[in-house]
Amino acid sequence: MPKEPKHHYIPEFYSRQWCGEDGKLIEYCRRYKGVEARPTAPGGTGYVRGLYRLPDAPLGDQYLVETKIMSSVDDWASRALEKLKIYSTEAGKLEPREGLGWFQFVYSLVVRNPEHLLLIKERLKGLDPGEVVEELRDRYPQIRKASDPETFEEYKAHVIRNPIDVPATRVLPLLMRSKAVVNALGSLKWRTATLRLAKYPLLTSDRPVIMSDGFGQPDAFLMLPIGPRLLLIGTKHEATFRTVTSMNPGTLGEMVNDRVCQQAYKFVYGSDDRQLRFIAKRLGKRVWSSPLD
Repeated sequence: MPKEPKHHYIPEFYSRQWCGEDGKLIEYCRRYKGVEARPTAPGGTGYVRGLYRLPDAPLGDQYLVETKIMSSVDDWASRALEKLKIYSTEAGKLEPREGLGWFQFVYSLVVRNPEHLLLIKERLKGLDPGEVVEELRDRYPQIRKASDPETFEEYKAHVIRNPIDVPATRVLPLLMRSKAVVNALGSLKWRTATLRLAKYPLLTSDRPVIMSDGFGQPDAFLMLPIGPRLLLIGTKHEATFRTVTSMNPGTLGEMVNDRVCQQAYKFVYGSDDRQLRFIAKRLGKRVWSSPLD
């Protein structure tokens, strides 16, 4: 049997920002001898073969989540990133489609990884099919197919007797298109801060999104490294951005790197191998990092 295609939950356009002139970045991963640093191309890390395959889809449609959904989100996000990389207090002014792609991409970094797909699978198992289908009651006459029962009560009884096994990959696109999440991210003002004076460059990982505990507070923020010296910051208010950027660059960089490493599940990425000891002390703690979930 041929190998399934690589599905990157850490998109190549994003991890490529840490590549040197040789086209490689440094992958830090805990192996049997401890955490090791390995040079690799972006295409050689942060993926699982067939991760977004739809097991219930017809032949030829199994990989539509990757080829249609993920590729579109990543394409628009890569365009947005080129603008967001510009250091300016006005950075982050995106065209509507770029902005939507960027917000969906940011949230995808939270939900598209293999561990979160397993979490979705477990949650789907725990749902009461009767409660789920109840949401269709008012719309049933409009969505009813000719082969469906005449009444909603008959339809509900049928679903309870024959629950549908929904793959987690079917739910993933719905999560990424969540209006609530997109609106929450879109309500932030996005700026790019440079950390050129910090001793060590910024790291990223397979859990790179740093968020405050909920977006309801006035000092809510989101931070995401977008390069070895660039930090994207989304805040609700100007004062929060000024507080963050007024920090000593070295202190801010260390704080970001500490959080990115502690949140990491398997991989941390850098532009060089100078932070091996720093990463080894933190990689594997797997601090919860999904307040938007």
